[in-house]
Amino acid sequence: MTMDRVEGRLFLGTGNPRISWLAFALTAAALDASAILVAAFVTGPAYYLASFGNTDSLAQHLEWGGTFALVFLVIASARGSYRFRNYVQSKNRFDDLLLTWTITSGIVLALVFLLKAGADYSRGATVVLYFSGLAALFTLRLATARLAEILARSAGFAARKVVLVGRRDDIASHMRRYDLRDVGWSAVGIVELDNVVETAVQMQGTIRQLRPDDVILVVPWSEVSLIETLTDALMETPVAIHIAPGPFLDRYAGMGTAGNAAGLILVRAAFQRTDVITKRIFDIVVASVALLLLLPVLVLTAIAIKLDSRGPVLFRQTRHGFNHQTFRVFKFRSMTVMEDGEAFRQATKNDARITRVGRWIRRTNIDELPQFLNVLLGDMSVVGPRPHPVNLNKAFDGRIAYYARRHIAKPGITGWAQVHGLRGETDTEEKMRARIEYDLYYLRNWSLWLDVKIVLMTVFSPKSYRNAG
Repeated sequence: MTMDRVEGRLFLGTGNPRISWLAFALTAAALDASAILVAAFVTGPAYYLASFGNTDSLAQHLEWGGTFALVFLVIASARGSYRFRNYVQSKNRFDDLLLTWTITSGIVLALVFLLKAGADYSRGATVVLYFSGLAALFTLRLATARLAEILARSAGFAARKVVLVGRRDDIASHMRRYDLRDVGWSAVGIVELDNVVETAVQMQGTIRQLRPDDVILVVPWSEVSLIETLTDALMETPVAIHIAPGPFLDRYAGMGTAGNAAGLILVRAAFQRTDVITKRIFDIVVASVALLLLLPVLVLTAIAIKLDSRGPVLFRQTRHGFNHQTFRVFKFRSMTVMEDGEAFRQATKNDARITRVGRWIRRTNIDELPQFLNVLLGDMSVVGPRPHPVNLNKAFDGRIAYYARRHIAKPGITGWAQVHGLRGETDTEEKMRARIEYDLYYLRNWSLWLDVKIVLMTVFSPKSYRNAG
């Protein structure tokens, strides 16, 4: 089946949300901590006054409440309790809260036992805190759930941004049946499939411009070829891909993460929002420490380059980054030329353009060290698919399946392919295909531990220095 006309169109009045999902989650967590502290500060002294005729140390009650609050926030966050949809969808708010609070209490009491600190706290006051804290949290949860329902209907809030793809009539029918605002999702645009044949590139451009979190394919399940075509095109963009429910699944509730409105997830995004935050923190810490520790190496390299050949110490080259956006990458100059764009020609083994110092810094990966600046600027990550020059991307895009999917993540200074020796010249399609397979493996299997492993392999594994020159 040929792909129908692709035409992106913004919904009027959507705009950018003024309140983000992160702001809501942080606010909800802060309110939970406050509720626990207030419960400890009020009921603790009251229990001591009723039982012993004094209020004991107020600071001690706050310390006890703070311990419960800290452990509760860790457990609740780990269980995903602060996800926006849990506040607007959950029918078992009390069950979830009871389990989290009970686990918290068990952990705190276990820590007190292990640290032999039980004599410092009253068992009676602890029991009172358990019930009063649970009551305070549940009352607060009802209020924040109501607030979430109001926010979900507000144009100033969107937990997730969604683009609908399909024929005009199908999209209109889908929007009549479901209201994504009920779960805090916001439809920021549509991609209409009409009658005139156009290209998937136009749809990709619309998605990249709108930058949604999710795309919902509002296409009949019987049109398998069209679904495959759309999915293959969207695989090159950093979104989660859903297919709207068909007549059969529409009879049942709870499909996907936002009920049947979201349908079934065909492809998940490479990084969830919490993953993005974790990876960014990792990048900032590693890049800052690396630049500080490597400062003598950077200075000596700059001096050596200046003494060895004419030209600047650093040069910047255009590369494709996250969401296929271009940026300028920093490198130590290792050649007598600074080719970019259409003039770029990939370095080869024993390339005469490489300087004496350049050959050494390329072999030891020192030429890449200035890219820690790109990491701090947010253009790159410490670990990820290596950014290829624009000309090289053009040469291989379309020849290798899912080649452009490597752009759904920020490019890295080092990557899974590089630590397995797949670096340097890619003068054949087989070499590039092997590199892309490793990049796609990384995107499918990302974890913080994998990033740490790749960093260690980059420094200590001989394979990381193979094929440089």
